[in-house]
Amino acid sequence: MNHEQQFAKEIVRRLDETTENLAPEVVDRLVEARRQALLRMAATHSQQPQGGGLMALVGSYFLQHQRSLSLAALIAAVLFTFVVTQQLTGHGHGEHGDAFLLASELPPEAYLDPGFYSWLKQQ
Repeated sequence: MNHEQQFAKEIVRRLDETTENLAPEVVDRLVEARRQALLRMAATHSQQPQGGGLMALVGSYFLQHQRSLSLAALIAAVLFTFVVTQQLTGHGHGEHGDAFLLASELPPEAYLDPGFYSWLKQQ
């Protein structure tokens, strides 16, 4: 046994010796205080949710990580909105595709000619 355990046993022994010499009214008050403490502890445990299962687990996880999950949901909503607006507006699809080059009045070689952009600036 280590020193701390011996010290704790000595404290318990001395407390036991002194409780034998207590007056009966003090013993009654201690018994009543212990009974009230046990009632309060039982009331505290009964107020806590007793449910288990998946929903309780998910709920407790969400409460522990509420800020980070809220931030992730906000970022996902912004990205989803950006993607949807890009798909619905159709900007950029008609200007850069092969179909645009083949259907334009100019041949594709005209866009590769360095003098073409200077000619466009002059017009």
